[in-house]
Amino acid sequence: MGAGDVAVSGASPARASMPDPSVLATWGLPGLFLIAMLAGSVVPVPSEALLAALVYGGTPPVTAIVVATTGNVLGALSLYVLGRWVAIGGGGPLGRWYARRRMKEGPRMQRIEAWTRRWGAPALVMSWLPVVGDAFVIAGGMLGVRPLPFVFFVTLGKGLRYLAVALSAAAAL
Repeated sequence: MGAGDVAVSGASPARASMPDPSVLATWGLPGLFLIAMLAGSVVPVPSEALLAALVYGGTPPVTAIVVATTGNVLGALSLYVLGRWVAIGGGGPLGRWYARRRMKEGPRMQRIEAWTRRWGAPALVMSWLPVVGDAFVIAGGMLGVRPLPFVFFVTLGKGLRYLAVALSAAAAL
């Protein structure tokens, strides 16, 4: 296995599982930033596992939390921009992808949009949630949440999630 290869534990060619956090930990803080940024978009990668592995390996928890949160919020901004673009009539492959996802999610997306419409930017604290967090972020863009409140509440939600992960990893030491 080369230095840039990612080990996949228990993976078969047809169905890969999540990469091994101990291998991802060799990427250090730049790797955490990249993985967290991808996780903040729609790419399902184990940013929490990498953060925990780094903290367990001796990285200061505050540093790891800041790096992971920053990357994850930047990834979320890509979904925010997608939501804004779709709201103003953007099409193309991304617009079609979102339309398919919205139809597939159906009532769940409608509830998330209604929740975001009712509570506004503070609803984006829920962006940390698995599966539906991305929908809150896209809804924030579609509904025209201003960028500064968007960044504040998404950072709060995602930062609290990473804080919980880092504290758990630190407690395991």
